[in-house]
Amino acid sequence: METTVGQLLLNEALPEDMRDYRRVVDKKTLRTLFAELAEKHPDKYAEVNQRLHTLAADTVTSHGNEASLTLDSLRTPLEVDRLRGKLKDKIDKVLAGPGTPKQKNEKIVEMIAGSMDAITDANYEAGLKANNPLAVQVLSGSRGNPTGLRSLTAGDLMFVDHKDRPIPVPILTSFSEGLDPVQYWAGAYSARKGAIATKFATPKSGFLGKQLAAAAHRLMVTEKDCGTTNGLTVEASDPDNEGTVLAVGSGEFKAGHVLTPKDMRKLKGEIAVRSPMTCEAEHGVCQRCAGVRERGGFPPLGDNIGLAAAQAVAEPIGQGQLNVKHSGGKVRKGDELKAKTGIDLITQLVQVPKTFHGAAAISTVDGRVEAVENAPQGGKYVRIGGTQHWVPAGEALEVKKGENVEAGDVLSSGIPNPAEVTRYKGIGEGRRYFMELFRKTLDENKFPAHRRNVELLARGLINHVRITDPDGPADTLPDDVAEYDDIVRGYQPRYGAKTVAPKHAVGLYLERPAMHYSIGTRVTPRVADTLKRHDVGNVIAHADKPSFMPEMTRAMETLSHSSDWMVRLGGFHLKKGLTGAVHRGLKSEEHGTSFIPPLAKGVEFGKPPGGVGY
Repeated sequence: METTVGQLLLNEALPEDMRDYRRVVDKKTLRTLFAELAEKHPDKYAEVNQRLHTLAADTVTSHGNEASLTLDSLRTPLEVDRLRGKLKDKIDKVLAGPGTPKQKNEKIVEMIAGSMDAITDANYEAGLKANNPLAVQVLSGSRGNPTGLRSLTAGDLMFVDHKDRPIPVPILTSFSEGLDPVQYWAGAYSARKGAIATKFATPKSGFLGKQLAAAAHRLMVTEKDCGTTNGLTVEASDPDNEGTVLAVGSGEFKAGHVLTPKDMRKLKGEIAVRSPMTCEAEHGVCQRCAGVRERGGFPPLGDNIGLAAAQAVAEPIGQGQLNVKHSGGKVRKGDELKAKTGIDLITQLVQVPKTFHGAAAISTVDGRVEAVENAPQGGKYVRIGGTQHWVPAGEALEVKKGENVEAGDVLSSGIPNPAEVTRYKGIGEGRRYFMELFRKTLDENKFPAHRRNVELLARGLINHVRITDPDGPADTLPDDVAEYDDIVRGYQPRYGAKTVAPKHAVGLYLERPAMHYSIGTRVTPRVADTLKRHDVGNVIAHADKPSFMPEMTRAMETLSHSSDWMVRLGGFHLKKGLTGAVHRGLKSEEHGTSFIPPLAKGVEFGKPPGGVGY
């Protein structure tokens, strides 16, 4: 066997059945290694952890000098120098060519953004090939990233100003080589932006956390099992499935089985799991839909998992924002140049402003793409079923002529507005879409979040409908905004509803939830296919539209529409919320799912509906 001294020492600290003398130890490998250790040898976890810690401390003390930097560690790799030269030649041609200064600047920005990935990757790979201590450190996951390494040995390429506008000054020299006065001046904007962004990090993230907590704080565990057979469709390989309960049997496992990492390795493709988004508890969430939580079991009755989820998502965002000083001011790449990023994008997703920056075009109707034409103002017109949809210039089309689309489908690149998706596809699909988009946004911005925490936020944020019928739900008037959970609590199918197979329900409206689809969802061919794929035999549906339409409200306004007047006092827009409650004669309940009424009254604090305490 050929190996290294380091491998021998590392494996000596591990149990025999976990030894691997060809293992490349980086951050990802260590995470997997410790997870395997906890699963196979929980009784030895602390002991092995201590051995590895001691090994690391001894090695750093006795051999740390071998990882010291030299001048060669700061040299620009030849391949990177070649790529920078090509980019400089292109920029020189643009500057010498025709066009206004504005047009030239836009071309330069586009060129640099298009070259960013290639230069970053080439610099990192060359560093690893040369065994550069800086690149090896990035590979290990102990410190730094490929972008930081590029700044040190290849160059930042370009900076942005305080409003995130790219500064068209190419930064084609690295910090190791030194910047000329013009490059240094552009870099000063970067430093200023990073310093100011750090100052605003705490209040911005704190305000976001407050909004998330307001939206999700009523998701308390109130019963053991709501008995639903519905669930959320997820990839079996998603590690966040650990602890979830199967909604539909899959493989050798029956519905109701609690998934473990060992079980998950036996499943393939899509599976349906119980989720807070599909829970049918009369109030709050049941234990089975909440799943096994971080304490190793189902959460106890009375546990406020919604508030815990909001805090778990908001805290990494706040910490990540404090680190913006390390990267604030560096230009982003590709489509990100057109949209908000980081905490600004996250805030936009939960606040759904009227002007949604970087928004993708969304179809408002079902039908076939009849034509794609140039728009006189720039961009494209996409005609679907006789209705024109405008796609802004610079956005790539996601559909082509002759393709069938459904209302709410994305037509172009960009960030689809979750409020628009919810409006056309219903509460249930809106929640699923928001969960996926929000989770993806957090991952891309290096703010780790567990999927099931994001599911709770989606449930709390997308939970409103606008009344459209004078004969709508009790105690409502047309144009009222009411909570979906209040409307469907005890909801009975309307006269004329029928029970049919999903394929025969196309064009009808659901009167009972099915999988993650909510009451009032219009059954389309795609919805019917999803239901059939997960063995949903029949659905209850009606030919007429329901008396309400889905509406995603701003996070700041979620409490303003509560049917409990004291809960409204815990949010924003207090004057509007309180006067509206007075006009409607709303009451308050200290045994509700919100902690606000019992806290204000000083009685029965912590008890969910029915008085079931901890």
